[in-house]
Amino acid sequence: MPRAPKKTETTTPTVRVKRSRRASDVPATTTVVSDTDISQLAYQLYRARGGANGSPLDDWLEAERQLTSR
Repeated sequence: MPRAPKKTETTTPTVRVKRSRRASDVPATTTVVSDTDISQLAYQLYRARGGANGSPLDDWLEAERQLTSR
């Protein structure tokens, strides 16, 4: 009696994706601040110092820092 051919098992290599962050590493609350909010606060900072001795970029970055730290 002839033998049945052996079943060959083919295995697909497992590919693991390394993730840079786990879900537990991400802060639970993320503050979303719009450009409009930043712009308005930057203008208020500009006005508060009398419009002198500063730059628009400094005002923008300070407003962004203040709004995202809330």
